[in-house]
Amino acid sequence: MLDAIVNAFAGTRWPLGVLLYVIVGLVVLRPTGGLGSRFMTALGWPLELAQRLSGGTGLPYLFLLPNMLIFGLFTFAPMFINIGFSLSEGQSINFDQRVYSGGDNYQRLLSDTQLDTGGINREDDKFKDAVADTFVFVVFQVPIMVLVALITALVLNRDIIGRGFWRSIFFYPVMLSPVVVGFLWTLILKRQGVLSLTLMDWGWIDEPIQWLTDPSWTMFWSVFVYTWAHLGFYMLILLAGLQAIPKDIYEAASMDGTSDWRILRKITLPLLMPTLLVVTVLSLVKAFQAFEELYAMNVRWISLVAYIFETSGLRGQPTTHGLGIAASASMLVAGILMLLSLLQMYLTRGKDKT
Repeated sequence: MLDAIVNAFAGTRWPLGVLLYVIVGLVVLRPTGGLGSRFMTALGWPLELAQRLSGGTGLPYLFLLPNMLIFGLFTFAPMFINIGFSLSEGQSINFDQRVYSGGDNYQRLLSDTQLDTGGINREDDKFKDAVADTFVFVVFQVPIMVLVALITALVLNRDIIGRGFWRSIFFYPVMLSPVVVGFLWTLILKRQGVLSLTLMDWGWIDEPIQWLTDPSWTMFWSVFVYTWAHLGFYMLILLAGLQAIPKDIYEAASMDGTSDWRILRKITLPLLMPTLLVVTVLSLVKAFQAFEELYAMNVRWISLVAYIFETSGLRGQPTTHGLGIAASASMLVAGILMLLSLLQMYLTRGKDKT
């Protein structure tokens, strides 16, 4: 093995570089103690030196700095760029080729009159339809998600056979890619898919149904698939909240002869309410952002994120004001999500105080 190491570094300057690195650590820090302690101090001399220079209170911020730089680059920078797009017009993504337009894009998005031609504006109808469809999706999906996640968490919190196995089964869809989820359910729900063929074999339907484009079924299956894909995440949060409830409270209630239904209403749900409220807000935010699974399944209705995606020209032919209109729509959606996030922070703070 020694020969393999020697051959790996043969003809390179890595050994010299490592030696110089350790020597610099020994000279700069002048470590004391045993040989092993001195070597480890010299090996980590950049961190040791940073701690000495910044002190004990400044070191955590030093470790957070790379993460904050990456977070700012991929979160705050796109946000400010998006604000710039919403206040300018043109097809180019370069700001030197875009013209400042103020609130014109918001007028093109929300006004009944087309700003550029003076005719009837069709863009506001598309946006309002996307808002209406998303609102219907959220109204049905969020209560169903919270209720099913709560029931699942209550069942899996009990002492049942194979509890760990069933927990992993319910959480498994969360680990799947949204594209995989959409493709999987497309195979099941397409016109010649598994569901239609099975129901025809059972004699329940006479001809196959395109579940994802039929107006009578597309919203139902959108809610079903999205709930199936994300149920495990909220179930896990509620399960953690259930396990945080002291067991001696249940033992005292059982000794008093309290029924299971009364325990659920008077003990479990009140103590779980802070976690339940946070789960509700999180599911609201996620439902407004619904896109990947729905886009992969090619459902008939258009969500807000899908409207922004298509209007921006990422799919199809870009238009003159499409990028600015999409940016304006995304700013309005961001405002809604920001309010929901603030509500989540407020609820979390209340939970910490209790």
